[in-house]
Amino acid sequence: MKSGFLAFTKKEWRELWRGGKLFILLAIFVLFGIMNPAIAKLTPWLMEQMADELAGSGLTVSAMSVDASTSWAQFFKNAPMAVLLFLVLFAGCLTNECRRRTLIPLLTRGLSRHSVIAAKAVVMAAVWTVGYWLCFAITLGYNMYFWGDGEMARTALAATFFYLFGLWMIAMLLAFSVPAKSGTSVLAWLVLLVAVCYIAGMLPGVAQWLPTGLLSAGALAAGQGKADEFVRAAVAAGITGIAGYGAAVAGFLRKRI
Repeated sequence: MKSGFLAFTKKEWRELWRGGKLFILLAIFVLFGIMNPAIAKLTPWLMEQMADELAGSGLTVSAMSVDASTSWAQFFKNAPMAVLLFLVLFAGCLTNECRRRTLIPLLTRGLSRHSVIAAKAVVMAAVWTVGYWLCFAITLGYNMYFWGDGEMARTALAATFFYLFGLWMIAMLLAFSVPAKSGTSVLAWLVLLVAVCYIAGMLPGVAQWLPTGLLSAGALAAGQGKADEFVRAAVAAGITGIAGYGAAVAGFLRKRI
C-alpha cells in the first residue's frame, strides 16, 4: 500500500509539472504576492492623478496615506480569488481520471483506492501550502521593505486561519469529486456549499461555527474581531474536513469505475 501511494503521488507530481498546472499555480500566487503591496503603494499616486478630473466633476480627493495594513487588507481581498483559481485547476483531478478510465490499469495492478484519494489530497495540500505561504512571504517582504513589519502576530494568525479554509475546500473538493461526473459539477457543488453556509451564517450565533467564517480572517489582521470567533470556525473546518475526506475515501471504495 505504501509503495503504491508513493508511486501514485509521483505520477501526480509529474502530471502537474508536464501539464504546466504547477507553474501556472505558482505564478498566480507570486503575482498576487506582488500585487498586494503594489496596489497599496500605487493607490495614492493614482488618486493624485485623478484629482484634477474629479475636481472638474465637483469631487475633492483628500490626501491618502498607506501602510502595511493597507497591503495586508489587499492580501485578504485577493486570497479568495487565489482559492477559486486553485479549485478551478484541480476540480477535475479525480473526475477526469474516472471518465477516461485511466485508473483501471493501476487498480488492477494492486493500487488501493484509498491510496488514490490520499495521494491527490497530499499533492493538493502541498501545492496549496507552498503557493499560499509563498504569496504571504512575498507580501511580507515588500511590506517590511516599504513600511516595516507592523502587527505581525495578528496578521500571521489571520493568514493561518485563511490557510485552513483552503485545506477545508480541498477536503470538500475530494468529497464532491467521488459522485460528480465532471470538474464543472464539482465546482457547482462547492459554490452551492459556500452559498448554503453564507445563508446559514445570517442566523444569530451560527456564523462563527461555520468554516466559511474563516473567509473573514482579514478582519482579525485589521484589529477587528476576536481570535476566539475564528478558532470556532477553524474547529468546525477541521471536523467537517476530516468527515469530507472520510466520505471521499468511503465513496470511492464503492464507486464503479
